[in-house]
Amino acid sequence: MSESSEPTAIRTVERALRLAHIVATSSSGLTLTAAAREAELALSTTARLLKALELSGFAWRDSSGLYHPGPRMLQAGAIALGHLPVYKIAEPHLRDLADFTGETAYLAVAEGDSHALYLRQVESPRAIRHATWAGRAIPTVGTAVGAALNGRLSEGGYAVSRRTAVEPEAAAAAAPVYDSTGGVVAALSIIGPSFRIGEEDLVSYAKAVAEHAQALSAELGFPGFIR
Repeated sequence: MSESSEPTAIRTVERALRLAHIVATSSSGLTLTAAAREAELALSTTARLLKALELSGFAWRDSSGLYHPGPRMLQAGAIALGHLPVYKIAEPHLRDLADFTGETAYLAVAEGDSHALYLRQVESPRAIRHATWAGRAIPTVGTAVGAALNGRLSEGGYAVSRRTAVEPEAAAAAAPVYDSTGGVVAALSIIGPSFRIGEEDLVSYAKAVAEHAQALSAELGFPGFIR
């Protein structure tokens, strides 16, 4: 490859990856026009890149023309998550938190400096519950999970939030998870409708979240919580 063609190739790969991410995070499929608009690309460029994603199995198009994540994309995501230690061992803690609080429990990781990506969840058993956010990235400003991931904690080692811009009808509690190096690798959280989570409930739930986050950190080898 010549030096002059290398920037073009890099730009093409970057655009394809951007489109793959847009397709992966779409909840109900994307039209070609919507994909082009979100990626800020020309229709012709978008169509060409989506075709490449289709041929490689990273996207598929249904009979109505909507694009969805393909089997290769799902496989890559599943393999990557399977190799993430905190993902593999978090489920019992999430289940216990959902059982104790009656609300939806989440495992989240930082996505850059300003977003949190929800990787795993155990849903609340109640009919009225927090919307499913697994696989979704949210801004962290003002949120409990953002405070937990950034180390802004109360004396009890947790963070709480209520009626934020991201979660206007919700109350949340979160606590950081540390690995063997002492770095924050994730956060556990619970989120539920604000109307049924009083202040005493929220503190009680936050303490439980912090206890499970500490136990999960110990399983990952963080010496501060190994008993």
